[in-house]
Amino acid sequence: MTIKERQEREAHDRENPWRPMGTAPRGTGLICDLLFDDMAGHFAAEGLQFFLDADGDWYQIDPPRRVYSPNPINWRPSYVRMTPERRNLIKKRLA
Repeated sequence: MTIKERQEREAHDRENPWRPMGTAPRGTGLICDLLFDDMAGHFAAEGLQFFLDADGDWYQIDPPRRVYSPNPINWRPSYVRMTPERRNLIKKRLA
């Protein structure tokens, strides 16, 4: 990672801080980044996007999957929303 890339990442982190899981809006279709925790420490899922469904479950968008483990510990919005139709399509691909 170059110095410029690190500075851009730090600026992004300042503008979009990680938020507690209890504050995530359910069923709005807001696309989010998630921060996970495992035995090795905290890590962000770089390049992956998620949404929180009305039932309280997190779903990964591409490739579609339901998030079970590791458990997300924080979230931050990417300020883009998905339509209900697209959310249902992702959930149907899991079945």
